[in-house]
Amino acid sequence: MKKMWTAHCTQCSRRFRAYDRIDLLKHMREHQWKEHRKWMLARMKAGRLAGGAGNPTVGMVLSAIAQGIPVALALVRLVRKPRWDRLETAVSSFEPYMKPEHRDVWQGIKTIK
Repeated sequence: MKKMWTAHCTQCSRRFRAYDRIDLLKHMREHQWKEHRKWMLARMKAGRLAGGAGNPTVGMVLSAIAQGIPVALALVRLVRKPRWDRLETAVSSFEPYMKPEHRDVWQGIKTIK
């Protein structure tokens, strides 16, 4: 006998049941988009705006590099390993276009991190 998956909507507490987890999530998402559209859009917007010190963009790193080693190092120290790997490859692609002093700052940060 298969396991019955159950869940409920966090907005209206409507219960959902399905034998497959994929079907359960599909029904929940359909319900949430149909009945709670504004909440879903607000949730997506909050996720987009969630960029903080622990999740810097490439632009934030480049502007911190332009300000100097202490500022850039303070920003980069908060970044965890998987995010750092992606940031490092992205910022390194801009390296040929950097000014020599900014390139030196970036090389220093890469060696410290």
